[in-house]
Amino acid sequence: MRTLRFRLTGPSTGFDAMMSMLEGVDHVDRIEEVGDLGGGMRDDSSSAELADDDMGDVHDVELHAVSDHWATQARELIEACAMELGMAVEFVDEF
Repeated sequence: MRTLRFRLTGPSTGFDAMMSMLEGVDHVDRIEEVGDLGGGMRDDSSSAELADDDMGDVHDVELHAVSDHWATQARELIEACAMELGMAVEFVDEF
């Protein structure tokens, strides 16, 4: 489990803060946004993009830690930070 894949949903300022925080963590080899970098775009015409339809941007992120222990620590940190920033986080096996 050295590699964590997770999806963050929320404001871009929260995403930027999360990435900055994770880049400063020792024992994290790599952190990067992957996948569809235009993630927040809807592919249907059923919404007029009204305020209550806008849940924020969606970012797919991959993190690699030096060991399973540090991956677990990073996961706990991501969960706590997401809660503090008002973001939703979903850990996935693959995007």
